[in-house]
Formats: sequence, structure tokens, C-alpha cells
Amino acid sequence: MTTPPSGNDVETRATILVIDDDDDIREVLATVLDEAGFRVVTAANGREGLERLREDPQPDVILLDLMMPEMDGYQFRAEQQRDPALRAIPTLIVTAGTVTSRVEALGAEAILRKPVGLRRLVDTIRGFC
Repeated sequence: MTTPPSGNDVETRATILVIDDDDDIREVLATVLDEAGFRVVTAANGREGLERLREDPQPDVILLDLMMPEMDGYQFRAEQQRDPALRAIPTLIVTAGTVTSRVEALGAEAILRKPVGLRRLVDTIRGFC
């Protein structure tokens, strides 16, 4: 008897790119999202995030922290917006900072404040997959 493929098969799972400099946050998000049925790719800063976008198949959603070393979320978003191949990927900002007009001007599909409820995060991501 053949078992039908489940929604958790790697081939059918939506891919989420998590860009955050905090190792613990990246690990928790990767675990939660994997358990929710997503494939997860991680990056420790914006530059590494751009590299992941150019090496791996493009993700379905990007979770982006703003305050990071080397290349922060603002710089990453500017580079993403300049590249027509990357511009259309839904980007969700996850930040502990104040949501200012500068943050809103980044044009992200959603802005979530840390600490974000994990159920809310998963539900928001599913809305874009």
C-alpha cells in the first residue's frame, strides 16, 4: 500500500528564509517553522541573506530582523527592492524596535513586534504561502 504524500514532504513545503543575527532566535524560529511544515533556510545578517537568495531556490517568504551587524535589515531591503528577481518575495519584518515611518517605508507585507506570538507568526506566514 502506498502512502499519499503529506504536506510535510520537502518537495511540497513552502520555504522560509529567516534573517536574524541572534542565534537563539534563528534556532527557535527554524524549529517552530519546521514543525509547522515549512522548509527553513537561515542567515545571520543581510549580506548572508542575499547570498542565500542567490544560492538556494527562492523562498516563499522572508522573515527579516532590522538590527544586525555587517548588513542590517534596512540595507538588505534596499538591495532586495533593487533586484527584480527578489522584489516580489513577501517580506515580513520581525523587530524589537519601535515601528517608525522609516520601518513602514520599507514596504514589507507585515511588521511583527518581538516577542511575536509563535501562532500569530505561523498564521501570518501561511497567509503568504
